[in-house]
Amino acid sequence: MKHAKKIISVIFAIMLFFSIVLQLTSCGKSSSVTTTSSTAKTTSITIKTTTTSQLSNNDTALYPGAVIGVANDANSEYIIITKKPKSDIGTNSSVDDYMKVVKSVFGSILSNPVWGQTTNVTIGGCKGLSAQLSGTKKSDGSSWVYFVNALASKDYYYNVCGYTTGSKADTNKTIIENIINSFKETN
Repeated sequence: MKHAKKIISVIFAIMLFFSIVLQLTSCGKSSSVTTTSSTAKTTSITIKTTTTSQLSNNDTALYPGAVIGVANDANSEYIIITKKPKSDIGTNSSVDDYMKVVKSVFGSILSNPVWGQTTNVTIGGCKGLSAQLSGTKKSDGSSWVYFVNALASKDYYYNVCGYTTGSKADTNKTIIENIINSFKETN
């Protein structure tokens, strides 16, 4: 139940940010978006979108193992959050160790990963490492840019990752980073 509340809070923060951004940037139809957690609690909000199917939320199919996935296919904006107990990485592990795990995962899905400089970051009270990554997906040859954030809380490591197509990276970077920065683990 404790973890379900954390997930619901993160989903709500992401959806709230998307609703604000979409209300400011679009003038289309209103549609209702519903987010359901594993505990069957439901939160509904109304957002303005340019089409009624523009935003899909809690799309954990964006990445296997994601606890949260949010997609705006119309603008090629995607956010996934993965969570791993610290004990799965190692008893005395650090966020540096977790970032190595994250990098190895990206190495398996991208044919030419190019990592930018890693910087220290604090998001939602969790300290961690942030880096931009670009590369070509092995599965279809498409170009993508990822905004990777490996974060450490008391008991978990999180990968809070936003991504977009290579051609839209400059346009979508600020929106994606704002959504990433709305991440917060709650007790």
